[in-house]
Amino acid sequence: MTSNGYAGTTVAGVVEATNDRGIRLNGEWLNVSKFKPLELPPVGAHVSVVVDAKGFLTSVQVLESGVEKTPAVSRHATITRLAVLKAAAAFGASRPDLKSSDVLRIAESWVAWVENDSTQGL
Repeated sequence: MTSNGYAGTTVAGVVEATNDRGIRLNGEWLNVSKFKPLELPPVGAHVSVVVDAKGFLTSVQVLESGVEKTPAVSRHATITRLAVLKAAAAFGASRPDLKSSDVLRIAESWVAWVENDSTQGL
């Protein structure tokens, strides 16, 4: 494959890291040319890239994203969890013997109670 008169080398692998200048693939950083910007894949993506003779990426093809899509948490659920965490923190503030892990356990049990009761149609 040629690009701008330079023969390209194809490299495949899993993206180990990214920054604003390029990606790390197979333990080696591959940079994007400032003259030919490319959209960089996320960490964990399995890709095939072409690198020109000067060492710059000329193309990036995502073979498999490697990023599992997680279900989005609803806005209502987030607001509920934050409100319960705030209440648990206020509860724990007057109890110096409680640790932050205790407050989180309290919040988790309260969230479970709220979610259970909300499904009961209170």
